[in-house]
Amino acid sequence: MAVKIEKGGWIAIFLLGLGLTGYALNKYGMLDLSSLGGGGGSGPGQTANKIDPSQPLPQPGGSESNNVRVRVNIWVGCVGGLVANGGLDTQAGSIYDKQGLRVSFKIIDDWTEGSTALATNNVDVMLTTADVWAKDFAQFQEKGFNARAVYLVDWSRGADGVIGKQGIDNIERLAGSTVAFAQYTPSHFLLWNGLKNSGLTTEQRKEIFGKAIHTKDGIEPATLFAQQKVDAAVAWDPDMSDAVAKRPGSKKIYDTKIANKLIADVLVVSDRFAAKNPGTLRKFLDGWLQGVEFIHQQPARAHTLIGSIKDFNIPADLAKTMLEGVRLADYADNKAFFTAAAGDSDYTNIMKMATEMYREERLIKRTPDIDASVDRRYVDALAGKFSATSSEPAPEYKAPAAGAKPFATQRRSIYFDTGSSNITTDSRAIVDEIGGFMRAYENTVVDIDGNTDSTGARDLNVELSKTRAEAVKSFLMKKYGFPGSRMRTVGNGPDKPVESNATAEGREKNRRTDIRVFANTGSN
Repeated sequence: MAVKIEKGGWIAIFLLGLGLTGYALNKYGMLDLSSLGGGGGSGPGQTANKIDPSQPLPQPGGSESNNVRVRVNIWVGCVGGLVANGGLDTQAGSIYDKQGLRVSFKIIDDWTEGSTALATNNVDVMLTTADVWAKDFAQFQEKGFNARAVYLVDWSRGADGVIGKQGIDNIERLAGSTVAFAQYTPSHFLLWNGLKNSGLTTEQRKEIFGKAIHTKDGIEPATLFAQQKVDAAVAWDPDMSDAVAKRPGSKKIYDTKIANKLIADVLVVSDRFAAKNPGTLRKFLDGWLQGVEFIHQQPARAHTLIGSIKDFNIPADLAKTMLEGVRLADYADNKAFFTAAAGDSDYTNIMKMATEMYREERLIKRTPDIDASVDRRYVDALAGKFSATSSEPAPEYKAPAAGAKPFATQRRSIYFDTGSSNITTDSRAIVDEIGGFMRAYENTVVDIDGNTDSTGARDLNVELSKTRAEAVKSFLMKKYGFPGSRMRTVGNGPDKPVESNATAEGREKNRRTDIRVFANTGSN
């Protein structure tokens, strides 16, 4: 039997459909309905107002909200904000309380849930790592949601690393191994980046990832390694060091003391919140920096505060140990991170490499505009209030001991004009890749070995290969500002072939530049 719908019923159905559509568009940042409700801009269900970071920061307005909701995971790097707040919620007399802010730190350990919370307006600010942000930003862009990185929280300086069983003492030895790591996290990026910048072939790298065991966090890989269920693992300290101690003959292959500008925590803010609360956001970041300064002066009180947060379950003594593997970023660190002194900035360098990984993983469809992922105005606005002089000394580079083994060896085909040491235009991109790697792995010393095939006189080939290695070194010094003491050059001529010189293909492979990478022993 047909059901007759009266005129009023059709109107109700239409309004219901319109409402559901509006809700869905509002939820995912496609439509701004905040003006309809007269809200202050930070309540649930309100959406993004796209901002233009190239314009001056707007003046604080009287209608700004004093509430800030921040996603964090259980990690000691957020201690600057916790100290400024006095805990997960704003305490009376705290830095944020004196600024008139009410800050709520929400623990969301799952990385995907964290980004979803930002996109659905359940938090205003998200703590994440720059490498994971590369994925989230690209996916946000595809959905029409806008957010930007605004602040460097910390650098991992030994807290993350790759460990291997006895016999696996460099990256290349990971070939054919079973590795445990947490997928689509900083651990994944640390492993992928190390393999990418090694001498392993594409097929060997694919095999490693094909055999890998994926875990939910960085603790389980250390447990699996200690139980001898995997050959290698990417883990966090203190679990990483404990696992190595429990498995005789095992060692740390490389970590973020070596790759000391690869894993960085950042704060990302939604355009929705920043557009309506620029003054609040500025005070929030100002307070966080004050918290970092307080920690530098009274570190023991920071350890005690972390130990008092029940949901973190990190005792004060463990917090102290964990913070030893982290550099909490100050104002000077933030200026350096977001601004390029030579080549790409550290932020851009990480974002480019991570974007490549996630495109390779097919989690993002296209390379986004990385410059649109950051808003530098808030750090710039704090100029004059905090010292712009770095408190971290520049690395002192010391040549590796005689007989020392590199932890990675790259073989690069860098082409030169015939009979000269002029790097061809198409090969400069390859040298730039080396520069990006050296920037991220700042605490390393590299040997640049020039090699030729056997065609022509040996003495001339040795001299030419040395000159070409020097040309690569000179390019890196001029473009990236790397000190000469960090790089050694060798000309092997035809003496170290990797293939037979009897074939054209073999001769081409022998005309190569080897980049051997050593941990720097001059800096701790």
